[in-house]
Formats: sequence, C-alpha cells, structure tokens
Amino acid sequence: MSDTQPNITTPGVGWQPVYLKKTRGAGFWVSVGFAVFFFLCTLLLFTLFVGSLVLSKAFVTSDTGKKQVAETIIEGSGEDKVAIISIKGILSSESAEGLFIEKPSIVEVVKQQLEQASTDTHVKAVLLEVDSPGGGITASDIIYNNIMKFKADTKKKVVVYMQDIAASGGYYVSSAADAIIAHPTTITGSIGVIMPLINVAELINRYGIKDSSIASGDMKEIGSPLKPMTPEENAILKNIIDEMYMQFVNVVSTGRKLDIETVKKIADGRIYTGKQALENGLVDQLGYLEDAISSVKKMAGLTEATIIRYEKHYGLSDLFGLMSRKLFQSNTIKLDISQFQEQGSTKPMYLWTGHSRNN
Repeated sequence: MSDTQPNITTPGVGWQPVYLKKTRGAGFWVSVGFAVFFFLCTLLLFTLFVGSLVLSKAFVTSDTGKKQVAETIIEGSGEDKVAIISIKGILSSESAEGLFIEKPSIVEVVKQQLEQASTDTHVKAVLLEVDSPGGGITASDIIYNNIMKFKADTKKKVVVYMQDIAASGGYYVSSAADAIIAHPTTITGSIGVIMPLINVAELINRYGIKDSSIASGDMKEIGSPLKPMTPEENAILKNIIDEMYMQFVNVVSTGRKLDIETVKKIADGRIYTGKQALENGLVDQLGYLEDAISSVKKMAGLTEATIIRYEKHYGLSDLFGLMSRKLFQSNTIKLDISQFQEQGSTKPMYLWTGHSRNN
C-alpha cells in the first residue's frame, strides 16, 4: 500500500482570495425599523406615565391633601368666583367604566366638587346645573344632604338652574337650593316613587318552567318575577312606597316653603313644564343660564365674579391604572340573572320612567 499525499495546489503568482460580501435583505431592515419604533413608543409611554404622576401633584391641595377638580373659566373676572356644578344623567351611587377610564358615580363627583367649593375661599356661591330624570332614592338623598350640609357649613348660596329635565330625583336634589330657575322648556315635577316590577310567572309556566326556590319565610320572595304577587305582598310594598313618598313630600315642603297638603295636591307623579312649575310654586322664575348667573351673583352680593365650571380631571395615571386592571383581571365568564333585568328595576326609585334610561 503506497502512501499518497493530497494534491494541494499552491496559489500561484497573481492569485488573490475572493471575498463574498453578505448583503442584508429588505426584511432585515423592516425588522430593525419595527424594533426601533416599538422601543421609542415604549419610551414615550413610560415618559408620559411618569410625567402624569408628577403633573397629578398639581391637583393636590396644600391644606387637605385631597385631589382637586379642574376649573374652566366660563366668563367674568376678579378674585371672587361662582362655581358651576353639573348634576346630569341618572342619579346613582355606582361608578361606571368608560372606554379608557373608570368614571366615578355622580354622587361621588358632586360631593367632591362641593368639598372643593367649600374649601376654596374665593368661591362665594354655587350654581347647580340639573339635567336629570332622577334615579335611586339613596343616591338622590345623599346628593340632597350633601348640598344641605354645604349650605349649613359654609353659609354660601346655592342656586339651581334646570335644563332639559329636572324630574323626580332631579327635583328632589333641586329642593335643597336657595332658589330654582327653570329654562322655559324644562320638564320637571314627577314627584313620587316607583318600583318597577315585571312578573313572568305565566310566561314560564306556559313553557313548562317551574320555580323551585326554597325560602326561609313566606315573604322572602316578595317581588320575585317568577311568582304571582299576593295581596299581602302588594300591601307590604305599597307601605314602603308610601313612606318614601312622604319623605319626598317633606323635602319639597321644606325646600319650597309649602304646606304638606299643598305639596300632595301637585305630587301625584305628573310632570310639569317650566311655566306650570312656576305657577305651582315649584320654581322661582323662568330664564336662561345668564339669568341664573345674574341671580346667584345678586344673592351672594357680588357685582363682579369669575364664573368657573368644575370638571373631573383625568390624568394618564388614571388611564394606565385602568389598563393594568384590565390586563390582570380574571377573564372568568359570569352568568347573572340580573343581566336580564334593567339595572335598578327591583328597588324603589325617584325616577321619571318616561325618560329613556339609556341616556
């Protein structure tokens, strides 16, 4: 066996190595572009988040440490101010989630804004813009008592300006004001109580569905939509409605300085136009926003004043807070029978049901 050597060719004179240049395709640069873009977006969002936390400190009072609401100047000038607080929509103690942020309840918003007006020594009076068909009895009463407490603690005047609707609970809270001015086209009144109850007992029986609920007492299922209501149950619920009704009547009697029997005559649940409300002593005058502003300035003894409107301030920290809750909350699917009933439909309410509840 002979040994063989590999045939190795030695580069000759003039031979040069060839280097192949590796080129990067368009896909590589697109990937790099996306990476840089997302990095810059992340950096921007982080910067905005930190900035929002810093800026939110600007809305903290030096004395109480409570978060202030934003002020928007409407008109006027001078150090003395009249604060406009809006009471709009269904009166409820429940918060609601918007597209990006969690909206506090109207009860919470009004309380916060009244506290702001109370601690601000430059605010000499408050103008409440009411545009509400009412809502929950408890929510209406809390707002009413917050207004009464504000008046008692600060001695500042409160005037109500009624817009489209100030009915039922909307009128209940308005009764706390020192004066009420209604727009000529306002719908108000609807003084009374309602407990909407739907009974589907006959419907489910028709389809062979039977309610087999077990209760601890004969009256435990009172108001159930799955059982026919007995006369005794009806009487119990009527007594509750009557008690809540008399509370409403007393509030109107006190606020409008009318005797109980006079209030009862006009408190049969009907609605009134602004003109009819004026004739029945439910409002003090008809007018527009500028008339309400003039009236509240006069009652507060002001010739010049800066008219401001309180608004809830939402910072980016609120946005990030909701986004984080959405990100980490459970995705459990819940089935609740209350989803098939309109919210709040099984409790007494100071609500004009002729108004769409979706507004």
